[in-house]
Amino acid sequence: MRKFLAFYKVALSDALVYRATGFIWMLNDIGPAMVALFFWLAVFKTHLTIGGYAVASIVFYYFGVMLINSLVATHPQYILSDEIRTGVFSNYLVKPINLAVFKIASAISWRTVRVLFFLPAILILWWLFSSALQGLSFSALNLCLFVVSLFAAFLINFFIKMILGLTAIWFTESGWLFNSFTIISGLFSGELIPLDLLPQTLLTVNNWLPFKYMLYFPLSLILNRVNQTSELIGGLLLACFWATFFYWLYRLVLKRGIKNYCAYGG
Repeated sequence: MRKFLAFYKVALSDALVYRATGFIWMLNDIGPAMVALFFWLAVFKTHLTIGGYAVASIVFYYFGVMLINSLVATHPQYILSDEIRTGVFSNYLVKPINLAVFKIASAISWRTVRVLFFLPAILILWWLFSSALQGLSFSALNLCLFVVSLFAAFLINFFIKMILGLTAIWFTESGWLFNSFTIISGLFSGELIPLDLLPQTLLTVNNWLPFKYMLYFPLSLILNRVNQTSELIGGLLLACFWATFFYWLYRLVLKRGIKNYCAYGG
């Protein structure tokens, strides 16, 4: 814990120095949801409900997408792949630094700065769409379950991105992997459109994949769209399973990667 706090303080200082970068990444997190929100508001001018969503529900849905992305969307793969290519990755091998702990501390520090930028933006958006949000409510139990699922979503997101970053040990250029994952996860996590609107067969398959638990499942809890106890328990168990699975897969990839890693440059 002491090492984690030390890493966090150092990374927070770095994040505060590069505030403009944090602001740009914040826009990156909320931009797609904002575009989708304005699209849906145009559609609701001629429809009262779509796929079980009313105007208030769809507005709150995309507010939730923006909030969750600001809290759990990490991007360690870009820096990690660059560190591998330049040889900086060697520092994690010769010094008493746990790579995952260091990167998690860094990710949380940048989340801290981005949330500071995000709060004024969400307050402005809340004020603009206040009429559409009247009548929405959620229970304390849902909030607690939301926090648990949010933690699992963060771990799933983080360790998948760490695994992608480590592929730079084998590939000269891993950008195609990063972009492919962004496109796939954007669709199947519910970031672009609510998963309820996808074909049923696709939904059935996606229920067993990790993408849903990176965003849609936590959001569906706070939107009170998980009505069955079996669905709730099953969702939480699958979220924890995928978080654990990708942690162990990360450790396996790191172990194999260290054996193949060759340092060049810095």
